[in-house]
Amino acid sequence: MSRWRYHLPILGYHRVGPFRPDHVPTVSAEAFARQLRWLTRWGYQVVSLDEVVARLERRQPLPRRRTVITFDDGYEETCSIAWPLLKRFGMTATVFVTPNEVGLPGFATWDQLQALARGGITIGSHTLHHCYLPLVEAHRLPDEIAGSKRVLEDRLQQPVQYLSYPVGGFNPRVQALVQEAGYRAACTTNRAEPRNGLDRFALRRIKVNEQDANPVRLLAKLSGYYDLFRRVNAPA
Repeated sequence: MSRWRYHLPILGYHRVGPFRPDHVPTVSAEAFARQLRWLTRWGYQVVSLDEVVARLERRQPLPRRRTVITFDDGYEETCSIAWPLLKRFGMTATVFVTPNEVGLPGFATWDQLQALARGGITIGSHTLHHCYLPLVEAHRLPDEIAGSKRVLEDRLQQPVQYLSYPVGGFNPRVQALVQEAGYRAACTTNRAEPRNGLDRFALRRIKVNEQDANPVRLLAKLSGYYDLFRRVNAPA
């Protein structure tokens, strides 16, 4: 895998809002708004995963000055804080949801997720129980991958075409099941197989944090060459 090759920057968030004494990576609303403002000022276009994946399926080049915004876990703040800011800047995003966590304290409700979907936000799967898939028993994998897709489609009444691997972990068996389940693509973290090009079922993302309200840091992550500055890990 060439670290000098351009890779479309797919930004990965978890929670946007107040910091809490837990393990969840959080970006304040103020920092998130500054990051979106910088994207606008620099002329970056936030595109949907649909557009990116369609180009990959057709083997078309990915234009520069494009980025994708994603959120993992489906926190309540994604609906109440991040979404209003995205709307203010005219931007879209993909939110990956774990169905068995919907409605739990701190997580979005089905009504909130339906509102996101009606508002143009793409809803994807984050597995049924937020499992690290390489360690899940073989007989449980179909439920985690295909089962989560069925639940989301039933509750949202729309196709669910994308999955995010919890903690970024996957292996060839997992990828095969993701494709068999009918997903068009899947996102990881900074994990990749040692080969060139973009793998639709292992789309690498860049973790965004509070410090990335600094324009120099954010610009480096948006450059398309951020792999030069970070370690790219093995898939599992």
